[in-house]
Parts: sequence; C-alpha cells; structure tokens
Amino acid sequence: MKTAINSLFIALMQTGADVPDWLHILPAAEFTGADGRGPYAKPDMAALIAQFDKDGMRLPVDENHSIDLAGKQGHPSPARGWIVELQAREDGLWGRVQWTDEGKSLVAGKAYGFLSPVFLHGQSKPYKVAKMLRVALTNDPNLTSLKSLHAQEDNTMLEELRKALGLPETADETAVMAAVKAANAARTAGAALMARVAEAAGVAADTAPDALVTAVQSKGKPSATDAENASLKDQLVSLQSQVSTLTTQLNTVTTHNAQERAETVVGDAIKEGKIIPALKDHMIARHIKNPAEVEAEIKLMPSINSGGLGGRELPRAGETATSEELAIAAMMGVDPEAFKTQHKVLFGKDL
Repeated sequence: MKTAINSLFIALMQTGADVPDWLHILPAAEFTGADGRGPYAKPDMAALIAQFDKDGMRLPVDENHSIDLAGKQGHPSPARGWIVELQAREDGLWGRVQWTDEGKSLVAGKAYGFLSPVFLHGQSKPYKVAKMLRVALTNDPNLTSLKSLHAQEDNTMLEELRKALGLPETADETAVMAAVKAANAARTAGAALMARVAEAAGVAADTAPDALVTAVQSKGKPSATDAENASLKDQLVSLQSQVSTLTTQLNTVTTHNAQERAETVVGDAIKEGKIIPALKDHMIARHIKNPAEVEAEIKLMPSINSGGLGGRELPRAGETATSEELAIAAMMGVDPEAFKTQHKVLFGKDL
C-alpha cells in the first residue's frame, strides 16, 4: 500500500493528458450567474435537445467568448472544439465535444478549467433558456454549478485514493483527505524512525530495506552490546505502535462518516414521508452496509403524503398503523411480525 500511496502523491502533482469527451453545459435546476444575471428557469432539456437536432448545427467551443467579443470586432475567434450531440442527465445538460488539435492541447495542458455557456432566453423572469448557441473555455466561470473540465479526472483520482487507502466507496473527500494525512504522517514517521534505526545499525540512512534488516540482524549477534539491541527493539516496537494508532484513527473517521451519512439520508426520507419512523434503525443499519442500494431504493419510493394524507400527522401513540405503513414494510422485506412488535414498542398498541 505504501508504494501505491507514494505513486498517488506524485500523480496528484502531475498534469494529466486526458481530455473529456462530454462537457456539462447547463445545470438541471433554476440557476443564477455569479454576476447576478438571472434567475434562469429550470432548463427544458428535452426541448433544447430537440431544437439542437432540428437546427442540425454543431455548437462551437471557443476561448473566453472570443466569438462574441473578438469575432465581432473582426479579429480571429477560432473554435477549439465542436459540440456534436446533446444529452440530458440527472445533473443537467451535457454536450459531446470533438476537440480541435489546439483545443485538445489546451485542455490536456490544463490551460482552462471551466466552461461558460452562451444561450438565447426569454424576456420575463425567471428567464427560460430557449436555445444553446455555444460554449466558452474560461478560468472565470459565471455558472459555478457546472462540473469543471477536469471533474472526471478528479473523481478518478479520488476513487484510486479510496482503493489505495482501503476506504469504502462511500468515503467522501473529507474522509479521503484525513486518510491521506494519516498515511503521510505514518510514512514520514516511519522514514524518520528507519533513519534512526540505520544510524544505530551503523549504516547509511538511505540503505535499502533488505540491507538494513541484515545490518540490524548482525547487530543482534553476540558481538553487539545488549544496550544497542534493546534500543533497536524499542524503536521497532514504537514504529508498530504508531502505525497501529494511525490505523485506528483512520477506521474511526471512516465509521463516523458512514454513520452520519446513513442518519442524514434516512432522516430526510422520513421527513419526506418515504420511510416511517418505525423503520429508522433498520434502514440506517442497511445504509451503513450498502449505501448505494438503500439510496437507490429510497429514490424509487413514493411519499405516503402523496397518497391522500395531505398534511396530516403519522399515527400517534395508541393509534393503529396505516395500510401504507404495512405496505411499505412489506416492500422492504421486513417481517410482518417483527414490524408489529416494533410498532407496539413505539405506539403502545398491537396491530
């Protein structure tokens, strides 16, 4: 794992050569520019895609809105890429780009990090986006809700760090950074300690591990003093203790983040009427074990408030559970008898 982490530390400081094939050009919800322009209504992505297909024109990708600024003054405003396809996704409108050689070089070299879309819109607020015109490469984006040009590369690096550090897929950036700091601290402490061991063994600080082990073993022979042997042993035990402590801290951070995430997701689902309070602990336990499965399941659940309950409260103490509660429990694979027992504990009455 040490080699993998060292490689990732180096990779984080290097420039990647990949360029994205898809660009995030509009958010999915209502938005306002950083300069105060807007608000713009939630984009009708289906309509925008239909208009794009009807026009049959590629959308240019320029630098810093050169088409709108330099081009209108008669100066060169070359395209650095062409949007040839639009696609609606959960987080907004995306465009598939075919880069020019110059554009590919700019993005691969990370000369630009963000995008700025240009579009036609209506005259009344919130303004309706009517048609996409083009996209600009920029380092001063007006729409901060769009994915950066290198977001996929950053996500890939985050995934590799999770694997190298032995973290679960649900570990967020904060947990990963805490683990990286812990690993780096262990690496630094280990290097310092091994340098002391090398000094005590009478060899150079940069001695290869195998050679250092040999030197330590030779120190352990009768020719070495008892004091030297005891010092080396104590230093090695100290190193093991430091590594164990850092591992414990890392596991604590990971477990805490998983618990917090589970409680937040399940708590929000209860507020939305998708999960009844009686199933709170059950769903939190499931989320900690398999967050992706539970969040996908919650996403598909209907709210019990949308079935005619309106603003009425859930059953109070002593009341019988609704048929929706029993149906949802059955959908989740909860044993009916177990559910009845839990309901009695919470509401004080048998079903």
